[in-house]
Amino acid sequence: MENNQLNTRAFGPFVLSLEELRPHLLISNMTEPEIVKYIKEISMKFTKKRDQITDYVLDHRQVSAYASFYLPTNMPKMHFLLSRLPGSVLDDLKNRPFIDMGAGPGTFSLAYKMLMKIPGHVEMTAVDSAQIMLDQATKIMNGFFPGDKFQTMRKYQTAQPNGILFFGHSINEMGIDRAQDQIMTIDPEYVMWIEPGTSEFFHDIKKLRSQLLESYDVIYPCPGNAGCPSDWCHQVLRTSHDPGVERLSQMVSLDRKILPMVAHVYKRKKKTATVVNNGPVTIRFMNETKFSFEYEVCMQNEKNENRNVVIEIQKKQLSKSEEKAFKNADVGEKISFEVEKIVQEKLRVKLVRED
Repeated sequence: MENNQLNTRAFGPFVLSLEELRPHLLISNMTEPEIVKYIKEISMKFTKKRDQITDYVLDHRQVSAYASFYLPTNMPKMHFLLSRLPGSVLDDLKNRPFIDMGAGPGTFSLAYKMLMKIPGHVEMTAVDSAQIMLDQATKIMNGFFPGDKFQTMRKYQTAQPNGILFFGHSINEMGIDRAQDQIMTIDPEYVMWIEPGTSEFFHDIKKLRSQLLESYDVIYPCPGNAGCPSDWCHQVLRTSHDPGVERLSQMVSLDRKILPMVAHVYKRKKKTATVVNNGPVTIRFMNETKFSFEYEVCMQNEKNENRNVVIEIQKKQLSKSEEKAFKNADVGEKISFEVEKIVQEKLRVKLVRED
């Protein structure tokens, strides 16, 4: 599995404590029972009372409770995504304007700025239709980065061809047609998103992927720009959180240690057309036997078509630490290998390790 300077295994999990966050909530003196009560109400609206899903953004206490739980548990998703990008892409991203579409309380803006160590002069913009969410995002960003360049907007309708347009759990709410309109209006250099990892949503995002590839190259997760061979391709992050957040998770009976998502990154095509080959990526853990690990991966064939295949990684080629890493591996990792043998339509492979 590949590494770069943000890799979770090299730097440990990305954790924000509840105590660090609490002073920057709109209502900073909420008791734990209050927070638990509101999180349960919000969760109910997300799952069983979808007609009331927007009600919580009208109340300062509910927004504070939402931020206290969902912000620290969603931030590691940005860590996951950035850690899968090449160092050259990370360097290119760092000084570009960042537009967080559907920003909520500033979850991914905060994670992006912290992880990338974005300089204070770089423009960051949170866009959300709910003013209370923008108020919460402003208090959080100004609290952690006082004096840095951060602004909020209810709508963003200006071209920003040098920028990064990021969608965080917002395409599934606005729909792909509206998302496409935003992309065409803003015309950014990069388009990125982290969205729910459901099979139903993947069918919609697959359509948006096809539209984007007319003007953009895929950077992650796909091996290349060819058609998608999957009915459901998503990533799965296994993580841990601050003890205070874990306590809330237990009290509201919501597991936030295993986080499925659909995370993608695209960059505007160069004037000179090139064949994109990002290498194989795991899309599903299949099985562990006494002797091997089996994964479904997406990779390019000799015709530069994306295809899904099952690979078998024999444990005898792994060190004890590598075997332990595979037992706890995320889904969505880039992986390099050479095919040694085809066994019942599976590819038995030898890992190619980075120097």
